[in-house]
Amino acid sequence: MGLKKNIKSALIISKNKHMKNTRISFLIFSIIVMCFFNCEQQLEDIPENDLSADQLFADEEGTEQAVNGMYSQLQGYDYYGARMRLLLWPHSGKYQSKQNANADANQLSISNNNLNLDRLWRGMYQTVNQVNTVILYVKDRDLDNKDTTLGQAYFIRALVYFDLVRMFGEVPLRTAPATVDDINIAKSSKEAIYNLVISDLKKALDLLPNRGEYLDGRPIKYAANAYLAKVYITLAGANDATEQPENFNAVTESEITVADITNFWEEARGELDEVINNGGYALTTTFGDLWEEGIGSRNTSESIFELQYGATGASRDNDIIRDVVLAGHPIVAENTNTFGRIRPNKEMFNDHIIQYSGEDYSGVDFISAGSGRDIINLDTNVADPRIDETYIFNSYTRTNNNRNVNLFPRVNRGNNAYAHLKKYKDLTYNGTNTFNNIILMRYADILLMRAEVENEINGPSSAYAFVNQVLQRARTTESGTTQEPADWDATSIPSKEVFRERIMKEREYELNGEGHEWFDMRRRGLGRFQEQIDHHNAAVTFYSSENNRDFIFEDVENEMTLPIPSAELSGNNLINE
Repeated sequence: MGLKKNIKSALIISKNKHMKNTRISFLIFSIIVMCFFNCEQQLEDIPENDLSADQLFADEEGTEQAVNGMYSQLQGYDYYGARMRLLLWPHSGKYQSKQNANADANQLSISNNNLNLDRLWRGMYQTVNQVNTVILYVKDRDLDNKDTTLGQAYFIRALVYFDLVRMFGEVPLRTAPATVDDINIAKSSKEAIYNLVISDLKKALDLLPNRGEYLDGRPIKYAANAYLAKVYITLAGANDATEQPENFNAVTESEITVADITNFWEEARGELDEVINNGGYALTTTFGDLWEEGIGSRNTSESIFELQYGATGASRDNDIIRDVVLAGHPIVAENTNTFGRIRPNKEMFNDHIIQYSGEDYSGVDFISAGSGRDIINLDTNVADPRIDETYIFNSYTRTNNNRNVNLFPRVNRGNNAYAHLKKYKDLTYNGTNTFNNIILMRYADILLMRAEVENEINGPSSAYAFVNQVLQRARTTESGTTQEPADWDATSIPSKEVFRERIMKEREYELNGEGHEWFDMRRRGLGRFQEQIDHHNAAVTFYSSENNRDFIFEDVENEMTLPIPSAELSGNNLINE
């Protein structure tokens, strides 16, 4: 069966008047995903429909529906809506998961049979094929929304392949919709993938709209600058690392053929300065403004790219509330299903307390835990407000039965012996949908990256100003300012080496629970990854919690990347792990 016939069969126009706002159900991606698993047999039974791809893309309305389909895939359950979080957060080495399907990831010894790994791989390539189809049918058309459509398509494809290459290394590289003749393709080199990512982002930069020219919540051109900067920083940090896995393959500046690049750090600085000087973004007044309950926390002045969700519908596209919020906690509607199954490891909370609570922990690596005298009482005039905005700790009372539940550090072992995330609140949550968006990039990230870049190029003296903007906002509350986190200076952060490590920890304090940890743990190389794992292992030993939900991580070199799923290996004879 030919591809055009398959595509035609996959396009359905709804005749229901109540669905005229979503009249085109663009299902090409579903057909192509089936192609990875016995494609010809799956395609035989698909009925014909009365709309061809040419008809779908003939006007702006149909094309816009196809754009919506790209975002639907990107933010769906099998990608950013759930699988990305379910797999990467526990496998980052920074979170613990109660989900049985993730037992191997939770122990930092992931198997290629992991269910979430398989579904995430499918979801990512499903998104790629959706995007490739849009590019194929729009690039030669004369449409008023051609540029914005292609800009978003290139942007999303770059994002997906940036995820893929960081997570897996070499992967199959598809730049056109899959056909029956090329269901199986070999892996491409990291150099080829990064060249595509950079090329796509540069195309997106030229095609994406400026602020106010398109829909609120969709990326504008400066989002492409922001991601280009992150790509360059990722490459620069990996190449500068003093220790990497034995099979590590560096991608150097000379191997990027789609742009004239002599230094990745310098390129990152240029992209970040464009965002800072011309993007029109600003930090919210307080850190809490980002996480207030209600629609006010959506698409703030700080938002560069976030995935848009709604509180209606029958499918669980965004499972963030169910995954991270404690059962019966008052930050969500009463009597709704939340599991709180993903929670920060003890050392994450511990490090933030020691660094920024304002208490004197000199000479101490870990706070005490396990009894009533170990509860944390923060001085709201002193402590970093981000601690209370980010974490639920000590204990809480369940709304469904008024039962008190002790948490870390009140308890140090067992299922509840963790501080949990507090950022995601929704008093209208119905157990299925949430209006909470997923923020993929925000302005604080830009400032922290700019500080990191400046330190690498010129040392810390000119880098303090960028990180101090984030720290000043962190100190700001509705009632005044706190003492912590204090500004950085030559006394507190005296060298490039100290700054390099502290900026990574500052990213952890600021961006905890926003999906950066897996990547940040690895982008400075195996040496830093091992140091962070050693710190975790020391915490497990200190709290005597090994095999009581916590694990000692060993032989982690192979965990710097993910294995290609077994289903892909068995179905694609051109890939050998």
